[in-house]
Amino acid sequence: MKNTCKKNEWNVKFEVTFYGKDPIRGSFREIKEDSIIINDMFKINNKVNFDTAENVEINFLLWSDKLPIEQLTKVPHDYNNTNVTYDQESIEVLEVTKTK
Repeated sequence: MKNTCKKNEWNVKFEVTFYGKDPIRGSFREIKEDSIIINDMFKINNKVNFDTAENVEINFLLWSDKLPIEQLTKVPHDYNNTNVTYDQESIEVLEVTKTK
């Protein structure tokens, strides 16, 4: 008998908003949109079941909260520029869909 393991994978589309201050531009924000495939094999503390889009969103936010932002998405081109200050980032989930 063949062992079939169905993957419980979800595509999470999200955006990261970077808030910064530049001596020339002043205060600004830059938004980067990205997506990732997430499943129940990810190491997530306090995770909930991967059975609904809402739960997957919760799990994604729990998981992404522990990551350096550079591992989650491409940072702005001047992110490491000493003349530009980035104070914080915020993550918003745009869409969660089950993969086929």
